Amino acid sequence: MRLRYWRIDAPELAEANYPVEKVNHWEIKCMQGEYQHFGIFWYRYGTPYDKEPVHGLCFYYNEIPQETVQTIIDLLQSKFGGKVLHRKTRVFLQGSKEFSDPKSIRILADEISLKFNAPAEITIEFEKITKDEQDQNAFNLPSNKALLIPGSD
Repeated sequence: MRLRYWRIDAPELAEANYPVEKVNHWEIKCMQGEYQHFGIFWYRYGTPYDKEPVHGLCFYYNEIPQETVQTIIDLLQSKFGGKVLHRKTRVFLQGSKEFSDPKSIRILADEISLKFNAPAEITIEFEKITKDEQDQNAFNLPSNKALLIPGSD
């Protein structure tokens, strides 16, 4: 089964203990106003770009200045590398360093939150979760922030 934890903050993620091979997707969303926000994300199997998936970190943005977009690109590229590809309001860092461990996600969320002076919310989706792992809260994440995703892995 798949399970998503949403609206996690960095201190909650600091307590997490999960196998990284079960992470399917993560996102760090940073609100900068009522409609202004951006999100940095990663998908294990790549993010769709035209007909082929792009592997590496990506981000999307909504109603933020182009200067801020470039600052995000510069920050992510300096830390994780990758070739920059643009698609409307999404930016892909093709071939960038990929990670899904709680410490790396938390560090990036803290850094983004401080740099842009805005709160960061973290979402992590897991695949191939057993009923026991869910029932026993094996990943040590807030059980009230867990959503079961219907369908198969």
